[in-house]
Amino acid sequence: MRRWLAPVAVATLAAGCVTHVPVGADYRGPVSLPAALVAPLEAEAGAEVAVVTETVRKRPDFIVRQVELVPGPAAETPIEFEYYEVRADAPTPVIVLLPIFNGQLSITRYFARYFANQGWRAVVVTRKRDPLEQIDDVEDIIRANLDDYRRVLDWVEEQHDIDPTRVGVFGISLGAMDAVMLTALDRRIDALVAAMAGGDLAQLMMDTRYRRVARTVDRMLDEGGTTREGLLESMEQRIAIDPLTLAPYVDAQRVLLVMTRTDAIVPFELQDELRESMGEPETLYLPTGHRSSVVYFPLLRNSAFEFFERQFRGEFIAAR
Repeated sequence: MRRWLAPVAVATLAAGCVTHVPVGADYRGPVSLPAALVAPLEAEAGAEVAVVTETVRKRPDFIVRQVELVPGPAAETPIEFEYYEVRADAPTPVIVLLPIFNGQLSITRYFARYFANQGWRAVVVTRKRDPLEQIDDVEDIIRANLDDYRRVLDWVEEQHDIDPTRVGVFGISLGAMDAVMLTALDRRIDALVAAMAGGDLAQLMMDTRYRRVARTVDRMLDEGGTTREGLLESMEQRIAIDPLTLAPYVDAQRVLLVMTRTDAIVPFELQDELRESMGEPETLYLPTGHRSSVVYFPLLRNSAFEFFERQFRGEFIAAR
């Protein structure tokens, strides 16, 4: 992580290029979640959570425990995450950090350590399934991941040292898209910070320059003998759960979006489309691409903490 943050001085000099805007003045609140989506969630709520834990790292201000949830009836593999347990005399907020595209933990751990050093508990979730790499099964993988994340929230709800009224979710890239969908479907989440999240997954898979996804698309075009337009139409028919379609069910007043203006992996147009669908929440615009945004990670972690802190106090920035 330190090598990624070496150019921090450059980001500091360029801070004037960062733009912050409050939630849109015309926002009137989220759309009510349809009964067809609510019923399955209510049926799953309160499921018993079996746990195996192990202490893996100790730090001056917190302990990191490896937690494994025994899979539910429909799951095949355990759900694994790291729990950053801080020393505190009273229940604290918790931030649940969802994994980036390739599942590497170094980025989410960087932010989790910061939250823990501020005295908040944190959960770093591991993902075993990447929907953008398994295009044929995108819908099933999205649903399975969201079910896993909801079981993590079940576990969070059972912890006496966590304040259930101060639960934040944080995600970057694919983790941010998952976080948007999870927040739309689960009312236990009190605040969301989503960085570089795009809507319309089918269009994203066709437009992204992320090599692993682009190669998969090219292979499907070669093997299927179809056009890009034909493959896009097929993908749109396969994907019913999407950040773009679920965004209206998220309370935009409880969201901070972080958008990257020159992004070729999650194109800015798809980020902007998601923001509009959500009702124009508070937004931080970075003058970077996807990977180059790393120079702003210190700013992002500080902004995320400040936003969560405001939300947990019930304070909102006035609309413009």
